[in-house]
Amino acid sequence: MSSSSSGAPLPIRWAMILVIAMAVGTLVGILTYLETGTWPATLLAAFGAAGAAVPTLHKILGP
Repeated sequence: MSSSSSGAPLPIRWAMILVIAMAVGTLVGILTYLETGTWPATLLAAFGAAGAAVPTLHKILGP
């Protein structure tokens, strides 16, 4: 089992990316629910936004 160089189970950079992506997904989900009032549309928009945020934040935050 390999360990990371910092010794943390999850590097701080990736933790930040995932937390920000969750916040983006939550915000989009709330706004979608307020607009449409349907759960399927809310979940689709929230998961889509969170999924799109991860690679975008990975590029923006860089190594």
